[in-house]
Amino acid sequence: MIPRCLVLFETACKSKRTFETYTFLLDRFLDWSRKDHESLLLIPTKELEDLLQDYCIFLRKRVEDKELSPNSITTYFNPIFRFLKVNRVKIDKESIVQLFPDKVKLGGYDAITTEQLVELVSVSGTKRNKAMIHFFSATGARPEAVCELQVKHLTKYQDGFYKVVLYSEDFRHEMITFLNPESVKVLEEYFEERKTNGEKITPESYVFVVNEESGSHSMTRNVLENMMGRVWKRSGIKRVKVGNRYNLASTTSIRKRFDTILEMNPEVSVGIIQYLMDHTGYLSGIHYRRPTEKNIFEVYRVVSAELMISDVLRMELQLKQKDDEIYKNESKKDFRIKELEQRAERTEKLLIQLMKKLD
Repeated sequence: MIPRCLVLFETACKSKRTFETYTFLLDRFLDWSRKDHESLLLIPTKELEDLLQDYCIFLRKRVEDKELSPNSITTYFNPIFRFLKVNRVKIDKESIVQLFPDKVKLGGYDAITTEQLVELVSVSGTKRNKAMIHFFSATGARPEAVCELQVKHLTKYQDGFYKVVLYSEDFRHEMITFLNPESVKVLEEYFEERKTNGEKITPESYVFVVNEESGSHSMTRNVLENMMGRVWKRSGIKRVKVGNRYNLASTTSIRKRFDTILEMNPEVSVGIIQYLMDHTGYLSGIHYRRPTEKNIFEVYRVVSAELMISDVLRMELQLKQKDDEIYKNESKKDFRIKELEQRAERTEKLLIQLMKKLD
């Protein structure tokens, strides 16, 4: 039977992924302290605070030995603090946090360029890898969102776009984004390959899978990151290592490109940018002003051409969008002329009637 303290801990975690990560890190602390979940909660407050301070000193030693990044200490302690808090164990948290080492600037801060994305796609090796790179480029999604995505979360939209629902199992976190026609084309080619290989794709099928002899399975984040890492190595793109990370992170650099394109477009509001970037802390009160699906698509469509990887397809979409805009403006102009003509006709009739009365 699962202890109540663990049931509370799992319930307090916002997603399955968070619970798995937090459990792993909490278990590392319990192994180090030679405690279990229930006995940890029975330790007197002062003794517990001393234990946590000692653990921090232990982790700092690993930082000094270059085994850990100083920025990761917070990550190690967050699960412990949450476990204690949800089980109503009060401690002087500040007495532990004050021992944390100063944070340092890490790698992974640069955005990939379109030219570098072209290079990644050219060495992607498989239709799956190619489709995944296009998906990241078109949505700026986080890896965990892509791993969980199922076919039922994709819907054909207008003008060759797809609507995508991310984090559909999390009501508070669920969000809508879109795929541009370029990424849709590549994704459909990947689906066709899977069907040709004998897979029956249903709404419950995962969008990206690991193909094994026993069948198609969902992709874990580690598998995804390793796959992207191999593509980066084949590309020959120069990356500078800062600490334990590269300045161009395997997936985050694509997400940063997505953010940069949104940020640099004056037609895109801050609220929509934060929504499409899935930043939960954006704009005070935004949860009460949630953008509609139509709002999101209109903004996404504005930047969709820039998000594309292929220069040819980008130019084709830009020309189509300009033609649509011209047609729209012409339609408005024709409507306005017709409206003015009708108004003039009504005025003329009124004048004739008035003249008859005067006669």
